[in-house]
Amino acid sequence: MASQVTENPTEGAEIHHGSSECKKHLIQILKENSLPTGLLPFGDDDVLELGYNRKVGYLWLNQNKKRKHFFPKIGKWIEYDEKVTAYLESHRMKRISGVSAKEFMLTLGAGEMYVDDPVEGKVHVKTNIGLSRVFPASAFQIDEEEEEEEEEE
Repeated sequence: MASQVTENPTEGAEIHHGSSECKKHLIQILKENSLPTGLLPFGDDDVLELGYNRKVGYLWLNQNKKRKHFFPKIGKWIEYDEKVTAYLESHRMKRISGVSAKEFMLTLGAGEMYVDDPVEGKVHVKTNIGLSRVFPASAFQIDEEEEEEEEEE
């Protein structure tokens, strides 16, 4: 699905409220776009709203507060603002806002990421200033037990 610029990308979007409902739908949306299911992790009571406009691929996530998440497989803390937005396509997130990490004592925002293969491959992350890094996709994958618990709720 090609992302398109519209005046109001939230128009016609499906909107969900509450952390458990949002997490369940977020996992489904990431799977549909062949992206690792743990790319946008959040706590049990953090999410206020998740919206997704399938027509243009626009996704937004509103949280109670800015939060950090540690990804042990890559040894990195990633920071998520109160509002995270992106345009999704198959194997790709573009125009990402609200996601950043420290790199060489600088906080850099993620601008785009794509996945070679969501399970076995690599996640390529490009910052807004053009720097890029490659990580194993498995570092951002929710394990199957945790995924099944979310689906049961």
